[in-house]
Amino acid sequence: MNQKMNNEDVHFPCTGCGECCRHINRVEQLAVYDRGDGVCIYLSGNLCSIYKDRPEICRVDYMYEKVFSNYMSREDYYAANLAVCRKLREDRNH
Repeated sequence: MNQKMNNEDVHFPCTGCGECCRHINRVEQLAVYDRGDGVCIYLSGNLCSIYKDRPEICRVDYMYEKVFSNYMSREDYYAANLAVCRKLREDRNH
């Protein structure tokens, strides 16, 4: 039986690579967290040291509900975010 999942059961498939936190200079709302080289001051290894208290813009699922659900499906939103994620990882490997 194919059962539709509740929104609470669906979350962005983050790999925990930390690449998004190494390029915060590309996000105006995160300028105060930039240590001067585009890396977030709260990045520790590949993880956020303030994860439970991180800014709203860093909360992919929250931002979908708050802003983007009016403009696109969750699947399209995730696909767009994953495309950026893949690009950041590719750029790091080159």
